[in-house]
Amino acid sequence: MGAGAVLLWSMSSACIIVAGKRLGIWQFLAITSSIGGLLQIAGYLAMGRSPRSILIPPPKLWLAMALGFPVYVLLYTAGLVTSRTEAQAAGVSLMNYLWPTLAILFTTWLVPGERMHGRLAIAIALSLAGILLANGRDIAFPVSEVPFWPYALGGAAAGSWAAYCALTSRWKHWAKDYAASPAGFLIIGAVAAGVCLWRRDWQPMDGQSWGVVLVTAIGPWAGGYMLWEMALHRVSGITLGLLASATPVLSTMCLIGLFAATSADSVNGTRVVVLLAASVLIGAAVAIGKTPSGKLRG
Repeated sequence: MGAGAVLLWSMSSACIIVAGKRLGIWQFLAITSSIGGLLQIAGYLAMGRSPRSILIPPPKLWLAMALGFPVYVLLYTAGLVTSRTEAQAAGVSLMNYLWPTLAILFTTWLVPGERMHGRLAIAIALSLAGILLANGRDIAFPVSEVPFWPYALGGAAAGSWAAYCALTSRWKHWAKDYAASPAGFLIIGAVAAGVCLWRRDWQPMDGQSWGVVLVTAIGPWAGGYMLWEMALHRVSGITLGLLASATPVLSTMCLIGLFAATSADSVNGTRVVVLLAASVLIGAAVAIGKTPSGKLRG
């Protein structure tokens, strides 16, 4: 389940860029989130979950759910869609993949019994090195057509999802009895649809737009988040964290493939090497942060 979630999530950045830039943030989220939430509800009901456990979680869990779904999905989507260049979009995606390392850090603050250790310091250093390698030039020497705030949105998204993971870990003994993602997706879908109606902004959609929207809704949104949530209840967070270390590398490869196939002015060869190296550093940070110290000594 965890590996399936990682593979589906690896497609999400490419799907968001293709459909989100064509339809706009709000229309894209209104359709994909609503479909994703409804599919998850159907899946959980088919597995025998009660409607209450899907749609009426305890009040405390709403905080984690809000951070993990409406806030995170909006920030992540907005950061990618508002990127001005292909290299910046890849950099924003890598900013988002700071979340596994941040989740480890937040867990040491929020979960009793967890503590800071040397491996975590190394993981944080590697994550920051990857982010600086991917985005340092644009941040240090900004130009007018490449604004900073998409990077800020990607970083805020990472913090939001990391907070969700840490809170879920703190409350795991009872949170496992509830599904947070279906209601979270329905909330962002309803809010996004309301914004579209208020702005009277709804773009016509052709077959290609519908295809990418449905792939996003069924794959990364409904399938990816549902599989991850189910895996959290069945396997060690360390194991899932190690699986998650592959996500930045796979996601960056998907983006580079998308740009090469669709753009006449795609990311150049040197930039490709830099982005892949940065994604490997971030993935290594997750692996080191999540690997038990005994395994590292071995």
